[in-house]
Amino acid sequence: MRDIPRADHDFEFVGGSVALDFANTLGGMHTAPTHEHLVEYKDLVEFARSAATVSRPEARRLTDEAGRQPARAAAVLRRAIVLREAIWRVFDAFSKSRRADPADFATIQEEELAALKHARFAQSGSDVASLWSDELLLDRPLWDIARSAADLLRSSADLARVRECGSETCEWLFIDRSRNHSRRWCDMKDCGNVAKVRRFRQRQRAPKRKAIR
Repeated sequence: MRDIPRADHDFEFVGGSVALDFANTLGGMHTAPTHEHLVEYKDLVEFARSAATVSRPEARRLTDEAGRQPARAAAVLRRAIVLREAIWRVFDAFSKSRRADPADFATIQEEELAALKHARFAQSGSDVASLWSDELLLDRPLWDIARSAADLLRSSADLARVRECGSETCEWLFIDRSRNHSRRWCDMKDCGNVAKVRRFRQRQRAPKRKAIR
C-alpha cells in the first residue's frame, strides 16, 4: 500500500450510496491522495459500522477475530483497497461519460458473487428480505459494498446521475439527486466553500478598471 497519512477525521457519507462513500475513503485525488482512512483492518470494520451495514456487536466480533487471524485480516484489507479503487475508476469513468475498464467491472462482479454466497432469503408475512449469513467471516464488511456497487451499475437512473466533485483537488463521487441535477460539490460546506473563497480572492486580486470620464 502507498505511504499516505492517516485521515484525522471521521468517515464522511456524502456519496448517496455505500459504494461511493467507500470510494471516498481516500482523501483528495486518487492519483495524489492527501489522506487514507483504511490503514488497518479495524478501519474497514469501522467504515461498515458507521455506514450501518454491520452492527456494533458484529463490529466487535470482527475486530476480535482479526486479532486472532492478523494475516487473513490484512489480506481482506488488501482486497478492500483493490475493490475501492475499482469502484472509483468505474464510476469516475461514468461521471465523465467514458468507457470503464472491463477488469474493474470484473473486480466488482467477483466480490459481489463472493458476497452472494452468504446471502439468504427470509420471509416475514407477505414480505421477503435478502439477509446475510450470521457466519463470522472477516470479509463481511465487503459484502454490502460490493452489492451496493453492483446495484448502482444496474440502476440506469442513478448511474446517469453519478458525478465527481467539481473541486480541482477532490475526486470524490456522489449521486446527484438535487431537484434540477445541478449539484457540483461533494459537500457544499467543504469543497463548495473552498471554491467560493477562492473565487472571492481572485476577484479581490483582479485589477480594477478605471472609470472612463
